[in-house]
Amino acid sequence: MRVQEAVDAYYAAWSGGKGDFSGVPLADDFVFRGPVADFESADGYRAMAAQAGPLVTRFAIRHQFVDGTRVCSIIDWEMNLPVPPMTSAEILEIEDGRIVRGDLIYDAEPLRAALAQGAAPEA
Repeated sequence: MRVQEAVDAYYAAWSGGKGDFSGVPLADDFVFRGPVADFESADGYRAMAAQAGPLVTRFAIRHQFVDGTRVCSIIDWEMNLPVPPMTSAEILEIEDGRIVRGDLIYDAEPLRAALAQGAAPEA
């Protein structure tokens, strides 16, 4: 799988797949770093995505930069939680057609506060 195909599958799982990463080529030892949680395996990340994915109500890639096997995406997204719309930057690294690392950067304070208060999906 080529770099862009791997990245497209990753974002399709968030935008239309509701967090179903079963078809996304994550390396078994996929490492993810984010402002709310970190993961050291594809299985751990897939489990999180399966829970968080259905809460994502809007997901749009504003712009994407490709530098060899590294892709940086600027993403606008919203969740079915009492938090404002968010913009993030995410860097994905791909080796041999598999995503080996993801780094997500955004201001997670509103999301952390909502989760700490036991936020439920909005009706």
